[in-house]
Amino acid sequence: MIRVGPALVVIAIGAIFAFAVSATAIPGINLNVAGIIVLLVGIVALILPQVSNRTRTYRTTSTWLRPTGYDNPRVDQEKRDAAADDAVIEQDNKYFDS
Repeated sequence: MIRVGPALVVIAIGAIFAFAVSATAIPGINLNVAGIIVLLVGIVALILPQVSNRTRTYRTTSTWLRPTGYDNPRVDQEKRDAAADDAVIEQDNKYFDS
């Protein structure tokens, strides 16, 4: 994905080709049409990351928006398993304490 800065540069180059350069400056190439194409590519490159970021935020919850103390259910299961292992170790230790 292209970032905002390069997308703006592509838009500027496309606008220069489309509006500030004579269409016949280079024989065989219509710079106005090429400029409009480059301009549209820059606009798409500017808009596309914004749309993809917006759809991603709907699917996941940001870590800044989670309530305090919230953990992933998988992490909660890991904690329960570790507590069960600790209980087994404590049970085994009572046979080895002198």
